[in-house]
Amino acid sequence: MKNFPSVNDRILYLIDNQLSGNKKKFAERIGFAPQVVFNIVSGRKSKPSFDVLEAIISSFDEISPEWLLTGKGAMLRRQSAPEVAPPPSEPAFPGLIEKIQDLSVKVGRLEAENEHLRAVIEAKQREIEAKQREIEAQRMKIEARQKEIEDKERQIKLMRIDHLKKEEPDIHTQYLEPAHAPLPPKKPVESAELLKSQPQEALFTP
Repeated sequence: MKNFPSVNDRILYLIDNQLSGNKKKFAERIGFAPQVVFNIVSGRKSKPSFDVLEAIISSFDEISPEWLLTGKGAMLRRQSAPEVAPPPSEPAFPGLIEKIQDLSVKVGRLEAENEHLRAVIEAKQREIEAKQREIEAQRMKIEARQKEIEDKERQIKLMRIDHLKKEEPDIHTQYLEPAHAPLPPKKPVESAELLKSQPQEALFTP
């Protein structure tokens, strides 16, 4: 006996065994669109709904509902199953419809939770991307501000240098003497002192 762990695999095996793998004919037989069957057996492998399972059980009388739902026993009703048959006084599959309905509700709830979680994750991702853009914008502003401060500091340094140049004299010209400085004027010698300083013979020389 082949083992099919999921109901999707059992439905695919049912299609291959009973309809030679014709999924379109299977969809027509159970009254659903081919895309629904494709999503169950080939596409997203989504779990079949309660309506799909009920339609399969109603359309294939020879298929064991227990095998379809749980994988236990034989696929066909006429095949002998290894499990012990229930007593005749008890129904063959007690509470089967209720179990199918319960599973369908659980599947629907899980799908809704998955959709909610997916929406939350996408919202968080958008929020993170927005924060990253905001941080990048702040970083660019800080860099621009730092550059502006550096430019201001350079301007202040240049202004200080210009100011010091204007206040301090040039050391090269401060102590530089003129090339031809005029000689100080000689004091005039009085005539009496001049006469005294000359020899007597010079006074009477014609």
